[in-house]
Amino acid sequence: MNNRDVVTPVQLATIIISSILGVAMLALPRFVVRGAGFGAPFASLVGVLIAFIGLLAIVFLGKRFPQHTVIGYSEKLLGKAIGRCFSALIIVFFAIVTGLETRQYAEIVAGALMPNTPIQIAIFFMLLLCATTGFQKVATFAYIHFFYMPLIMFPIFLVLIPAFQDIEIYHVTPILGNNPTLKEFMSGGIIVKQAVLNFFVISMVIPFMKEPNKCVKSGIWGYWIACFFVVFIITMTLAVFGEEELQQSFWPVLVLGRMVHIPAQVLARIDAILHISWIYGTFTTLLSFYFVVVRGVSELFKSEHYRLISLIGFPIMFAIAMFPEDIYEMYDLILQITFYGIFLTIVYPVFLLVVSLLRKKEGETV
Repeated sequence: MNNRDVVTPVQLATIIISSILGVAMLALPRFVVRGAGFGAPFASLVGVLIAFIGLLAIVFLGKRFPQHTVIGYSEKLLGKAIGRCFSALIIVFFAIVTGLETRQYAEIVAGALMPNTPIQIAIFFMLLLCATTGFQKVATFAYIHFFYMPLIMFPIFLVLIPAFQDIEIYHVTPILGNNPTLKEFMSGGIIVKQAVLNFFVISMVIPFMKEPNKCVKSGIWGYWIACFFVVFIITMTLAVFGEEELQQSFWPVLVLGRMVHIPAQVLARIDAILHISWIYGTFTTLLSFYFVVVRGVSELFKSEHYRLISLIGFPIMFAIAMFPEDIYEMYDLILQITFYGIFLTIVYPVFLLVVSLLRKKEGETV
């Protein structure tokens, strides 16, 4: 890559943060608590620790192959045929997730924010926004994440910190849950692992860094900052609502935001800030998914027609978004697809790292 984009270590960290803190955050506590019960916070921590192994594999692979994305070093390590097959699976996975997560966004918009808006409209405009973003310059992609990251993080604190006054300690004790089985406890952790897999996008960004050798430190910082917010959101909603009440709502974080009141009525509808922050997070998350698909297809087929690939992908992802018949089928599909995605985003990078170490293969230095 002779004409390298300049992506800084700070921008790499912000890409991870704003990719993880996205559309799934509003519904995530419900599904984690459904599995782990009172032990959801601790199960969440276990989940992010396991997913951290995948993050480490990606950043160390990026350091060993500073001029190659996951598409490139897959072919180098496994051979062209096998590497391209796995790359195609990754692209298909992220295309499906893009469609389903866009549908989740549209369901929340129609169900909680604008009930008179058809979900087709919300899906169309969000995908159109992602599709028309220029993918030629990776630096532009990084700037978008860098700009929106504080607009996603700070409102979460602003909205949720006042909710501390409504916490009931008995809602989160005992920390391991009320005698859960290992299967129930780990099911909550697996849900969290599925929710934070978005860090995989940096496997397509590291080669465009000015100093790829710094990807390890910035990747770790970005991951743990994002995961702190994930565990914080799950813990807060459980501590306020409790296990039984939390599972009565599809989007408990939105309900929590509506409960918060600032003294002296400085803001009458503080939950509106949370809504805006969530829309920003949804856009950056879906943009990351779209980025993996467009840049992945372009590298797989040795093409630089990013705009054409993006526009061709638009109706495909729209059709995927419209495939579930209702919200229940949508969430079932998301949970099933992202579960299998664990093998592509965590197990596969670890396998590639082991192969590179055993075969003592490294890429060219920058």
